[in-house]
Amino acid sequence: RASDECTLRTHMSLLDASCIRVIAESVGIAQVSDEVAEALAPDVEYRLRDIVQEALKFMRHGRRETLTCDDINFALRARSCDPLYGYSGTDPPRFCRAKGTQDVYYLDDAELNLADLMAVPLPSMPRPPRFTAHWLAVSGVQPDVAENPTSAEA
Repeated sequence: RASDECTLRTHMSLLDASCIRVIAESVGIAQVSDEVAEALAPDVEYRLRDIVQEALKFMRHGRRETLTCDDINFALRARSCDPLYGYSGTDPPRFCRAKGTQDVYYLDDAELNLADLMAVPLPSMPRPPRFTAHWLAVSGVQPDVAENPTSAEA
């Protein structure tokens, strides 16, 4: 029975040691031993499931059917984690299948011509902030200056 449980656990797992090694390499950790990767895989999977379940709650409360990056960011914020920077937008990303493959997808981004972007004039500079100060009342007496309302206006 113990061997059946172990086999069942490995078949239901979404992340295995090879996934952990790929993630580690993507963040700059060159060598991760098999023991460490196998120990981290269930914990990483648990935490990912927890974040996604929390994000699904935000999606349902927003009465939407599409999970967005904002939902993930709200879930991360609820768990006191840093949000995902650089991912936002109202439209979900469009993934296209690469020709001749079954498992490779790419993000369908519009191509931009840099020459056209450089030809667009820059927006005008905003005005710098300004501050003016005056005394509304000095020793309980309102001075007669333009900034203060007069007794006729009150």
